[in-house]
Amino acid sequence: MSRVLRLENLKAFYVLEAWGEKKVIQAVNNVTLEIPSNEVYGIAGESGCGKSTLLRTLFADIEPPLYVFSGRIHYRVDDHDIDVLSLKSAEKRKLRWTYISYIPQGSMSVFNPVKRIKSTFLDFLEDHVRGKVRENLLSLSVEHLRRVGLPPNVLDVYPHQLSGGMRQRVAIALATLLRPTVILADEPTTALDVVAQRAVLELLREVHHELGNTIVLVTHDMGIHAQITTRMAIMYAGRVVEEGPTKAIFASPLHPYTQYLIQALPHIGEKKPKEGIPGSPPSLLSPPLGCPFHPRCVFAFSLCREKVPSLEEFVPQHKVACFSRQRGECVFEGEKMRRYESKNMDDYRERG
Repeated sequence: MSRVLRLENLKAFYVLEAWGEKKVIQAVNNVTLEIPSNEVYGIAGESGCGKSTLLRTLFADIEPPLYVFSGRIHYRVDDHDIDVLSLKSAEKRKLRWTYISYIPQGSMSVFNPVKRIKSTFLDFLEDHVRGKVRENLLSLSVEHLRRVGLPPNVLDVYPHQLSGGMRQRVAIALATLLRPTVILADEPTTALDVVAQRAVLELLREVHHELGNTIVLVTHDMGIHAQITTRMAIMYAGRVVEEGPTKAIFASPLHPYTQYLIQALPHIGEKKPKEGIPGSPPSLLSPPLGCPFHPRCVFAFSLCREKVPSLEEFVPQHKVACFSRQRGECVFEGEKMRRYESKNMDDYRERG
């Protein structure tokens, strides 16, 4: 399985100073991942778990207060690994939008509100495509807008004159303009109605099939991952706790946190109320010792409170960071899970 991105022991933290005291937010904490080529790769987890920060580091968009404390990010370019964190700004700039592009969360942040869409496209193209006249660049812009189902006159309007779904399509057209190998999409369906969400997801799927590239999609919506991603990673408190093919994760989740996320999905005809995950996510300022999920986990035992589990392959191509699962004590199926929870619930309440 060929890859386009590889992260090794990446630690990307926010360093904030308040009242003369420095605070370190451990947003991405010792993450190691390989993202295959020609996949729609999903990153899931609750808000505040580090998903968007991970995407920013993949784009090598490292600016204070975000700092990389350790680790490497490798791009696979022309059969060679490039450690992008070691590159100078000009070298990173050459790779952006041609090798790797980025769709940020909230399409309004892509555009200058006082410039027409045409100016944004031309500024972008003139900065990255040399030797082409203005008319050719405009033709290229029109062609890409048509690919995402928008008329050419969209170039003549201001961002606020477009609906949220149309702005998101324009952002996708901009991100795919130079046919990049990798597209990073951060919550591309945020604040869209369900009809616009479906249109944007179908568009991303079409772009993926046409370009044969890799899309890394960040969203907390597990339903979206089930629809569009082929492989995914589950993040919790800055760490990856499970990684594998999307179908395998939904069919047989290995980590207790993943199980809770999937159980929260609604099902047609279901009348029973959904149960949330007990407790609340830990502060990334001072995450708990050991496994970050152990204060909320009914399967936790002493080792979970003392040591961080490593992400290990449990079955072929399916990894999990869970001592209980690795010991074979973590059972999720039907009544077995309920009996196990009942047996350990008193101990869980004592742990808080």
